[in-house]
Amino acid sequence: MRAVLSRTLGVAALALAVLLVPETEAPAHKSILKVEFAERRALDVLIDNFVLTDQNGARVEFRKLLGKPVVINFMYTSCPDVCPLLTASLKIVREHMKPAEARDIRFLSITTDPEVDTPEVLKAYSGRHKADASNWSWLTGEARELAPVWQGFGVSVERLARGLIEHTTLTVVADAKGFMRFAYFGSAPDPDVLLKDLRALDTRPSSN
Repeated sequence: MRAVLSRTLGVAALALAVLLVPETEAPAHKSILKVEFAERRALDVLIDNFVLTDQNGARVEFRKLLGKPVVINFMYTSCPDVCPLLTASLKIVREHMKPAEARDIRFLSITTDPEVDTPEVLKAYSGRHKADASNWSWLTGEARELAPVWQGFGVSVERLARGLIEHTTLTVVADAKGFMRFAYFGSAPDPDVLLKDLRALDTRPSSN
């Protein structure tokens, strides 16, 4: 397999190109960049239920997703740097899954900027990044709905200006029972590591 991840960071833009061959056990990408991937931690923390609105205007309840692993990250669409890289990292993982894996894993990207990120904006963003898979929900809501979700995940959010948000960079892997099992802090997760962690979930004991 040959897989290439390339990145060009400008002042307010980031472009990524990925070539992948699906359904192989080879690495999800070939790391040719000097990229410092996110810090990884193993956890065992139950996620509180929440209900938010997806890019199609439908309500998504976390509790109803139980029974399948879920990958959750926090982002906003006008982010000039790390959020597009987060999206690209998850897109690599999603595209490199086998069909059966893709059916059994959900992706949730939760905005930290509800003022700008309406369902329509999130849908356009996912389309631009070619990350509009059927098992990938882009979630928004009223600030009062989002605030307890951010707090529950330990994500701090500070609005600096319209369309400019400072927030904790976090990606989480949850198991089928709704427990956080792995968290990746500070940057985009290594797609190879995240995919390996997802595939290891079935063998991890639950605390409940």
